[in-house]
Amino acid sequence: MKTRYYHAQFYTMIHSKDIVSEIWTEDGKIIHLGPHPTWQADRQIDLQGWIGFPGFVDAHLHILGYGEKLSLLQLNQSLDVPQLINRLKTHAHGPWLYAQGHREQAEINKFVLDAIFPKTPVLLRHSDFHGATVNSVLLHQIGLASHPTGILHEAEAMKAVQAIPKYQPAQLVTMLNTAFTSLHQYGITGGHSDDLYYFNGFHQTVAAFETALKTHPFRTHLLMHHEVLKDYLHSGRPWLDQSPYLQLGAVKIFYDGTISSQTALMASPYQGVSHAGERQFDPDIWEKKLRLIRQAGLPIAIHTIGDLALDEVADWLTRYPVKAGLHDRIIHASFALPSTLAKLKKLAVIFDIQPQFLTSDLPWALDVIAQETALIYPWKTYQEAGLILCGSSDAPVETPDPLLGIAAAYHRQVQGQTYQAQERLTMFEAIQLYTTLANVPTYDTQHRGYLKVNYLADMTFFNVDFLSDPQQLPTAKVMMTVIDDRVVFRR
Repeated sequence: MKTRYYHAQFYTMIHSKDIVSEIWTEDGKIIHLGPHPTWQADRQIDLQGWIGFPGFVDAHLHILGYGEKLSLLQLNQSLDVPQLINRLKTHAHGPWLYAQGHREQAEINKFVLDAIFPKTPVLLRHSDFHGATVNSVLLHQIGLASHPTGILHEAEAMKAVQAIPKYQPAQLVTMLNTAFTSLHQYGITGGHSDDLYYFNGFHQTVAAFETALKTHPFRTHLLMHHEVLKDYLHSGRPWLDQSPYLQLGAVKIFYDGTISSQTALMASPYQGVSHAGERQFDPDIWEKKLRLIRQAGLPIAIHTIGDLALDEVADWLTRYPVKAGLHDRIIHASFALPSTLAKLKKLAVIFDIQPQFLTSDLPWALDVIAQETALIYPWKTYQEAGLILCGSSDAPVETPDPLLGIAAAYHRQVQGQTYQAQERLTMFEAIQLYTTLANVPTYDTQHRGYLKVNYLADMTFFNVDFLSDPQQLPTAKVMMTVIDDRVVFRR
C-alpha cells in the first residue's frame, strides 16, 4: 500500500538545509522523496504544515524500568520529612512498600522507617537509581541487619532492589505497553534499553518484550547485563537481530558509580572529603569479566561517569579491543581528563550521553567534585575528537523527552546561566544526537537515521520548526509519531 505524506516540511538530516515537501512509503519503507506526478496513493496523510524528522531514538534508557515508574509511587524530591512520611503512610498497602524518586537525606533512615513500618519491608529507591533507603525488616532479608543507617549505595542498594518480589510475566507486558505508549507520545520510535537483569531475568524479560512488541511497535535494542551473559550464550539466540523490532546488543557493565552518591571515580577527591569515588569491581575481577565478554566475541557497554573512570576504561579497551567491525559503548562519560582524549580517538567506541544531566546535576555537582576537573559534559570536545555521540535520557532517571535533551545540548543553561558555552552543540548537531547518531549502535545505518529512499518509514512530526529557529523550541510539541509506516500517536 502506497502512502503519501504531504503538506509538510521534512528534514532528511543529510544536512541542515536538505528539505523535502512530500514522502511516499510502502511496506514500511520510504520509496520516494518529493511529489510524484504519476503515482496514485492508497492512503494520503495531510500533515497540516508540520515539521518532520527521522524517528527520534533514545540511545540509553530502561524501558521496563520506565514502565514500572509509571505504575509506582513517585516521591517528589521537594517533600520535607513530615510530608514524605505522610505520603508513605497513604500508599502503604500490601506486603511491600516500594517507592521511587527519593532524595537521599540523613533525616530519613532505617530508624524513622522502623517506627512507622515495623513489619513491612520498605524500599525508597533514590532518584539516581544507584541508592536506596530501607528499613530493618528489609535489611534482615538481604543479610545487612547490622547496617548502621539503612541508606545503601551501589551493590548494597541493588541487593535490596533484587529482593523485591518478581512480577508476573503479564505484569511485565503491561508495564512495557505503558512505557511504549508514553514514549510514542514523546515522538520516540526506538530505544536502547538495559532491562534484562533487573526484573525477571533474561528469558522471561525477552519474552515479555516480544509479546508487547506484537501490539506496540518500537525499535528496541536491548543491552545484555553482564549477569545474564551466560543465559544469553545458552539461549541459542543470534546476536543482534531477533525481529524487525528487537535486537540484542552489547554487554552492559558498571565501572564506577554516580556523583550524587560520590561513587563516580574521579582523579581528585570530592570536596571536603578524602575519597575520590570507587570502582565497582576489583581490577582482577573486572579483567576476568572483560575477557569473558571478549571471548564471546561481543562488544561492551560500560557505565562510566568519573574522569578517572573514563581514563581507566580507555586503557582497558586498548588492552582488550573489540572485534573488528564492532564498537564498544561508553554510557554517560560525564567528566573527562584532557589527556584521555588521545586514548579515546584510537578506540572503536561510541558515547551514549544524557544532555539532561547537565540541567539536573548542575550547579550542585560543581560543589561536590574537585575544582581541578577540567572537562564537564564536554560534548563539543568529544565531537571535535571524532567521537560519535548518541543522545539519551537514562529514563526513568530523567524524563524521556528528546526536546529536553536537545535544549540542554544547545543552550547548556540552568536557570538562565550558561555553563561552558564552548561545549554547546548547534541545533542540527543536537537533533542528530537523537536521530542519525542514535541509530549507529544498531549496525543498520543503511536503513535508519535519515529520511532517504529505502530507509525505514519511522518519522516524528512537530508543530514548529525549531531547527531553523531555535527560539521556537520551548513551544515545540510532538504532533504525530510513525513507526513502520503506522501512526502510533497523533495529537
